[in-house]
Amino acid sequence: MHMISILRDGGLRARAAIALTLLGVLAGGIAPAPAAERYERGLLWRIEGKSAPASHVFGTIHLADPRVTNLPTAVVNELNRASSLTLEVKLDPGTILVLAKRMVYDDGRDLHGVAGPDLFAKAAAITAGLGLPEPLLRMFKPWAVALVLSAPQQDPSGVLDFVLARSAAEQGKPVHQLESLEEQIAVFEGMSESDQVVLLGQTVENYERMPAQIRRLVEAYLARDLASLWRISEESGGEGVEAKRLRAVFAHRLLEERNVRMAERSEARLREGGAFIAVGALHLYGDAGMLSLLEKRGWRVTRVY
Repeated sequence: MHMISILRDGGLRARAAIALTLLGVLAGGIAPAPAAERYERGLLWRIEGKSAPASHVFGTIHLADPRVTNLPTAVVNELNRASSLTLEVKLDPGTILVLAKRMVYDDGRDLHGVAGPDLFAKAAAITAGLGLPEPLLRMFKPWAVALVLSAPQQDPSGVLDFVLARSAAEQGKPVHQLESLEEQIAVFEGMSESDQVVLLGQTVENYERMPAQIRRLVEAYLARDLASLWRISEESGGEGVEAKRLRAVFAHRLLEERNVRMAERSEARLREGGAFIAVGALHLYGDAGMLSLLEKRGWRVTRVY
């Protein structure tokens, strides 16, 4: 019965799905900033070369803030001209059902036993107000609760990624994805259980500061300032050996590995031409970001907006 309740809670599932791509910014920072050089400012980039019509890469922020979803003219024009849209992952009902199942224990363990009574109590005090009472909270894995707590309360259908997808669908454009939901889940499931508990602890401790962090992130995003987005994520991570170690884990799993994967998979759409590829803005930043990786693969990259 509890599992049925979880699976029917579309709002909870949507919060967790959005947070899969937001957690890297909000839950403790990423890693020491790479050499940014060219790729520290700008959200819309033209990608040309290899005899293909021009495509565009757009940096998103996974929020429903109207200032974010009211797209600039330059972005709207290129989206309208594009022959396809590509997102990090498509979140249809089937994939969200998979996410819901993977969020909970099925081996007899529970969060209270894994995270310990103190951290569990702190998490329960927060999640009770989010529609996840203590008896249900016990079923969830640490990484899943961290995801739920990292997504701000907002209308999931108004999140920028969903807005882009609806626009493409209304225009009859095909919508592709760069990753499967399983691959995104594996970013967290592949962490050791002890690191998942540390992640949950950091997210709980950071929860009350999150609204202020989100305000700063939105301001930096609207300024098209990728370097500031990175610095804000760093400042939210805390100090100490354990915090730095977890940032290194995140750097590898959440950005570095995924940047390589997404750059490689973007090329299929880029060779078709006319692609509009939308990924989280932090994936664009720096020498290890998608834009730099595409340039190293022989594509010409030019900032548009």
